[in-house]
Amino acid sequence: MGKRIVVAHGYLASPDKHWFPWLVEQYGADVVHVPALPDPTEPQPAAWLETLAAAIGEVDDDTVLVGHSLGTITTLRVLAALPRPWTLGGLVIVAGFAEPLPNLPKLDPFTVPSLDLEPIRANIRHRHVFGSDNDTTVAPPITAALARSLDAPLTIIPGGGHFVERQGCRAIAELLPVINLMLAMRNP
Repeated sequence: MGKRIVVAHGYLASPDKHWFPWLVEQYGADVVHVPALPDPTEPQPAAWLETLAAAIGEVDDDTVLVGHSLGTITTLRVLAALPRPWTLGGLVIVAGFAEPLPNLPKLDPFTVPSLDLEPIRANIRHRHVFGSDNDTTVAPPITAALARSLDAPLTIIPGGGHFVERQGCRAIAELLPVINLMLAMRNP
């Protein structure tokens, strides 16, 4: 199937916003796919899961999934629903969450009921979580808790906010060495 990166955008986002076009430029449109998740201003879990699952398809050691914000819990739910056995080469999370956000109760249908991350984590070869120290959308402790639950390294990017273009974020250079390592790794 070849190396591929599938990016799940978040609430109020689209493939042409934030740092997603920059990521496509880094690896090429033949490697990076950012599916448009339906109705991002009024997201519905079933529609997002169906669209993202179709975009991801089967996963393998050459697949890296990237989730931003609401795209994170959506990605984790897609992985939870995959028929076993499966192995994912890499998972990169940016400003992610897997629990209800007190400031965005309209997104609770994505996080309730809670998700058991243990069986998901066991099938992901490489994991990394990125957060910032001043994210007012997903509070830094929520992203840190997700990193702990996934047993993933957590990189804090000072002043990164929620990694959205309205806060000036159009690239996240810190992602590149992590994704490059994931793409280069081959496991038996």
